[in-house]
Parts: sequence; C-alpha cells; structure tokens
Amino acid sequence: MARTREELVRLINLDEPDYPAIVRQLTKDDIPLLTQLAQDPDPGLATKAISCLGLMGEETAVAGLQAAVAHPNPVYRIAAAYALRNAPASATGVRLLGRLLDDQDVGVRKFALKSVDLGNIASLKEQVRQVNLREQNEGLKTLSQSILQKLR
Repeated sequence: MARTREELVRLINLDEPDYPAIVRQLTKDDIPLLTQLAQDPDPGLATKAISCLGLMGEETAVAGLQAAVAHPNPVYRIAAAYALRNAPASATGVRLLGRLLDDQDVGVRKFALKSVDLGNIASLKEQVRQVNLREQNEGLKTLSQSILQKLR
C-alpha cells in the first residue's frame, strides 16, 4: 500500500537521510508519489525524492526521473545525474544520462560524466567523445578523456 504524501515526506525529508535504509522501506506503490515529490518547488525535498528514485532499482522509478532531467533548475538536473549512477543497466537511465551529457550547465555535465564512469556505460562512449571534443571546461575535458580510456 502506498504511503500518504505526509508519511513519505516525513520518511525522506531528513537532515542526513540514510537513503539505502529509506529505500528498503519503499515499495513500487510509492514511486508515483516520489515522482511527484521529485518536482516539488522545494529543491531540498525534491532532490531527496530524486535520490530515492535512483536507488529503487525499478524501471518505473528511473522513468520518474524524466521530469527532473528536464527541470529548468540545474539543482534538479544535477540530482538526477547523480541518481542515475545507480541505474546503469536501465535503458531509460542511459537515455536520460545521454541528455544530461549535453546539458548547458557545467555541473550537470560533470555529474553525468561521473555517472557514466561509475556505471561503466560503454553505450555512451561516443557521446562522451563528443563532450570531450566540444568541452570548454578544462576539468571536464580531462574527466571525459579519463572516462574514454576506461570505457570499452
């Protein structure tokens, strides 16, 4: 049975959440409400919901990150890029990371690259190569070169 909004907010909206412990308490029934909370106007609450969605290991949870990936506030997109490191086998997750690699915000690109690296997502190798070719930020250029050497 899905939790109420109040119950879910109370569960996730902590100063220092233990996400793995929280996610163990969640079920598939909580995904729709977590998806809504991932768009909350309060970035603190939204990013916690985004983190939980990334850890749930469900394709529907990963799909719930789509709105965060398209959010106008880069804080939401950074949280989504970070959360997607937990879904390297998800086709939706890989597609969303691909979008984030092309983001206009340097922080978003940085976390997307790190997620590609941690997930060893070889299917994004060509896109990482394109990031490397056009990247103006020297730190991200170096990071993308390092990732290209690891991806097979």
